[in-house]
Amino acid sequence: MKRTLISLASVAVILSLTACGSMKSVTNSDEQIRNQKLATSFVSEGIKIETDCAWYKPWKSDADCEIVSIESVGTAPTNGNTTNNRKTALVHAGQNAKANIAHFIREDITSTRVTSTIAKNIEKASDKLNAKSGGTVEMTDEEAKKTHSVRENANNTAHDLTQTVRANSVAVLKGFKIIKQEVVGDQEVAVTIRWDKQSEATANRLARKFSK
Repeated sequence: MKRTLISLASVAVILSLTACGSMKSVTNSDEQIRNQKLATSFVSEGIKIETDCAWYKPWKSDADCEIVSIESVGTAPTNGNTTNNRKTALVHAGQNAKANIAHFIREDITSTRVTSTIAKNIEKASDKLNAKSGGTVEMTDEEAKKTHSVRENANNTAHDLTQTVRANSVAVLKGFKIIKQEVVGDQEVAVTIRWDKQSEATANRLARKFSK
């Protein structure tokens, strides 16, 4: 009996060391910040919707398809390899996953374009006339050759175009739960959230129970 307990304890220690060795960190904790690299293979965010169209009922159309589950993936950079940075990035990625659902359900787009035109015109004149001051100006052909008039016109026009696009979405999400948190790059994490009928029913029951 004593030997059995010792064996079980040894197995527990081995399993614990194996589990710790399989954990994936953001970056090497001993690596200095200047040696950290930015991951180039980012995980794209997206939404996965599973439906049940009851193919065994030919009289039902595509409009009768029932939504079974919804999954959304959100990512966020860690900007470092500390535990605090990873925790903050996981919260950020979870919020991005929820925002993806809200923007998928409804999104209000506002676009504004403003064009400003600034025109500046400068004209300079320089006239030189070989004549005596006062009296009538009379010139011979030779004097006319020595007389010149210069006109300079400079135009400066600037066009400034400003475009602002705003995307706003408001939605109430109920029954979504986090099913996966993982490190997907040297400095990037991803969070996956999921909704299904069971999680929504549980959320509704808890809301009724604790609202009294």
